[in-house]
Amino acid sequence: MHIRRSAHSLSPDEWQKIGRVLAKMHDSGDIDRFARAHQALFESVHGSTTFFPFHRKFVQEFENVGRQFDPEFTVPYWDSTRDYRNPESSPILRGNTLGGNGQGSNRCLRDGIQSSWTMGFPGDHCLRRDFNNGNTILPWVPAELISSYIQSDRFISRFRENIEYGIHGAVHLGLGGDAATRFAPNDFFFFMHHANIDRLWWLWQNSHNMLDYNGPGTNGEASLNDIIPQNNDVNFGGARAASVMVLGYNSVCFAYDSAPGPPPQYPGTGNRPNRLINNIEPSALAFSGASDPAGFGLEIMRMRRAFTEDSTLKAYFPGVAAIGLARGIDTDAEKNFDECTCKERKAKKLLYPAPMSEMWINMHGFDAQRVGQIHREACLLVDKLNNSTYVSPY
Repeated sequence: MHIRRSAHSLSPDEWQKIGRVLAKMHDSGDIDRFARAHQALFESVHGSTTFFPFHRKFVQEFENVGRQFDPEFTVPYWDSTRDYRNPESSPILRGNTLGGNGQGSNRCLRDGIQSSWTMGFPGDHCLRRDFNNGNTILPWVPAELISSYIQSDRFISRFRENIEYGIHGAVHLGLGGDAATRFAPNDFFFFMHHANIDRLWWLWQNSHNMLDYNGPGTNGEASLNDIIPQNNDVNFGGARAASVMVLGYNSVCFAYDSAPGPPPQYPGTGNRPNRLINNIEPSALAFSGASDPAGFGLEIMRMRRAFTEDSTLKAYFPGVAAIGLARGIDTDAEKNFDECTCKERKAKKLLYPAPMSEMWINMHGFDAQRVGQIHREACLLVDKLNNSTYVSPY
């Protein structure tokens, strides 16, 4: 069982080790192959429930190829909510990690573990980054919005919209360059980002029916019997959606360091997990999209305080409203909550996530009105939280 760790926790030596594997995959043409497959399958794996199982399988297959060069190779996940206020300042975008913004008129990446790479698909070109706000990046999605989606979205179809039209697109567009194209797998960020998207789906699965699978599929209504889209470049052997629904079963042999592990037995429809992990109630563990235990501990407790003055918030965070304070997540910072100054409250106001661009919407064939509605709803929740007594720990 491989454990996907937070990219924020990796040491310089671990980043170099990842870089060596990527260099070998680049030389072998494997990275070109994944970029080519993603472009070819693009329409069938976005804008539908297929989005989740495809990318779960796609990232895992990338790991499988990487393990041909290093048996321990595992894709770390990038919890972008930790960097959402000023993404360009993230430690994940430094010279010894993924590198920062592109340089020159072609916006070629000149630092990081893929520095100065020439990509072979589509056609020879430098690996490009082009931040969407000059030398800065527009705000991404705060953890509180993700927490609300995990708790309040009853069906995967709605959760997929909130994730795909929100945090998923925001990070792709923020980095720009190759990251904002159909061949985004050229940039290793893609796999780290989609490992995190997969982690969020797993958190949602642990808060609802783990086998829920509805909404639009590749061909009509989504079904667990649907074959996950594939082609000659990346072939999954005809795997069906049902085969990747539960971590730890079938060939899905990985887990996350900040999410519940595999259930003790394969769930039936309607079943939810019931287990204690690291002395934290699993319900609390799965209620926040944040990967930092101290952060989501504060988030949960501060949210409960806000409920006492604005009961309407409970509809957005029903999981927090339904449980007592979770064990094992109390912190000294929370004991000083009442001493929080007006200055701190202002500094911790949540920021609106950047909207999806017209280019991004058209490239995916999304319904622009629906994408706009999802963004407006996100901004309304930001307003609601900012107008309450809630103070974000992030």
